[in-house]
Amino acid sequence: MIFFLRSCIKYFLFAGVFSLFINTLQLTFPLYMLAVYVRVLDSYSFSTLYATTAMALFALAVFGGLELLRSRLLVRAGIRLDALLTRKVLKAMLQDLSRADSLNYRSGLRDINTLRNYLGGNAIFAFFDVPWIFIYLGVIYLVHPVLGMTATGGAIVIFFIGLLQNGLTKKDILKAQVVNNQGRQWVQTGFRTARELQTMGMINNTAERFCGIHDQELRLQDRIGHTGHLLGAVGQSFGILMQVLIFGTGAALVLAHEANPGVIIAASIIMGRALAPINQGIGAWKQTSGAKTAYMNLSRLLKSVENKPRLTPGEMNGHLVVKDVSLSIGETPILEAIDFELKPGDIMGLMGPNGVGKTSLCRMILGMWAPASGRVTLDNRDVFQLDNDDLGQSLGYLPQNVELFSGTVSENIARMGRVDGGKVVEAAKRAGAHETILKFPNGYDTDIGEAGQSLSGGQRQRVGLARALYGNPRLVILDEPDSNLDAAGDQALAGALRHLKQAGATTVMITHKPGLLSTVDKILMLEKGRQKRFGKRDEVFGQMTGE
Repeated sequence: MIFFLRSCIKYFLFAGVFSLFINTLQLTFPLYMLAVYVRVLDSYSFSTLYATTAMALFALAVFGGLELLRSRLLVRAGIRLDALLTRKVLKAMLQDLSRADSLNYRSGLRDINTLRNYLGGNAIFAFFDVPWIFIYLGVIYLVHPVLGMTATGGAIVIFFIGLLQNGLTKKDILKAQVVNNQGRQWVQTGFRTARELQTMGMINNTAERFCGIHDQELRLQDRIGHTGHLLGAVGQSFGILMQVLIFGTGAALVLAHEANPGVIIAASIIMGRALAPINQGIGAWKQTSGAKTAYMNLSRLLKSVENKPRLTPGEMNGHLVVKDVSLSIGETPILEAIDFELKPGDIMGLMGPNGVGKTSLCRMILGMWAPASGRVTLDNRDVFQLDNDDLGQSLGYLPQNVELFSGTVSENIARMGRVDGGKVVEAAKRAGAHETILKFPNGYDTDIGEAGQSLSGGQRQRVGLARALYGNPRLVILDEPDSNLDAAGDQALAGALRHLKQAGATTVMITHKPGLLSTVDKILMLEKGRQKRFGKRDEVFGQMTGE
């Protein structure tokens, strides 16, 4: 994350330089007023007044221009940071969500938006202006040490008010963010499964559960707001009190003939300017805390999926070796001592009761999840060390629940990349989906809608199978590919398996249907996360019959 901020360093450096001149020019009015009291009113000189006023107007014009440039620079920094992070963070989130030890972090794009808005907003100006607090206080000391000590005491008190606000609201802000994420995920799940909720009469219960989460967030926000408003009111009241004190102290110094009357107003204005960054920081503390949380979230995400040098797969044959592999998620063991080998062209049926780790094993073979021990190699190269983008061109995967994307049938089969019409049609024919697709309203150019909602379960299954077969993959994983297929679909699937074998692709298929098992060469049976049997199909069936 630091690297991306360094990429925007030129914007921050120029903003810092502009802040140097901006804060110097902030002294224009108090110095102008002091000059009028000391020079103009004492000399009764119009020429001095005109010259002093002209210089003040010029300084204010420059101040306005620099303020505009600084604002635009920080906006550009936010846009630059967004451009650098968006693609990286989106890929990192997808990689993270595919891992067994996922952070389950889904708000990366929203956190980028938070950082961008923070950099382009007014809250960040306080950080550029903070160093000038000491300079302004120093100027007041030069005017008179007593006024300087008074202003310094006020600055210390307001600073501690800001620290107190941070200490009292930090935990509640973090809790509110967690609860907000829970509510957002609950709503997203509800939208995705609205039909099922309606069918089973769960809409009212779902709404009640969300309202419970939302009410918890509202209570936290109310507590945060109450604390912030209370301390904000205290801070504002104390700021006015400081104006009274500085005026009173200045008046006492004038009466004691230790200062000029113009000093009172000048010192008051300078003190107000010195305290402004602190007051601004207190007022913008919530935005600052949100930006800090967003930064920490993004840093943790990018660190968790930190891309190490990956090997390029090159030309693949599909020789798969799973050597004494075990997998744990957290403290829970999922798989233990899985050991088998498949040569190019082999088709293996993966069997076992629900929950024994069949899908988890497939995800390890595909390089999604790293094994706790053992190795998964493809053509003698560790799958988890291969470059995912390059490796993906040689892999085909049909998950148990097929998810399609908003777009055309062709785009989905082509994996949302550049559409090669010939390869798309070829993959559809291998999947037995070509005739089905031609019956769609616009054939391959049919827009399938959000998540493929315009298609039936069987149609999504066939399009998903065509996507898995796109580009002649060398290793294909099919997770219960027959779950939504009718008899014709089963025949098309069997044909696709025969073509994979002829093409020399290594295939792993989770299924329990005897008709599909007749097409496999080998069978691996899992029981309670362990390998119970592995061997040629007829041998395994013989062992099962003999029990």
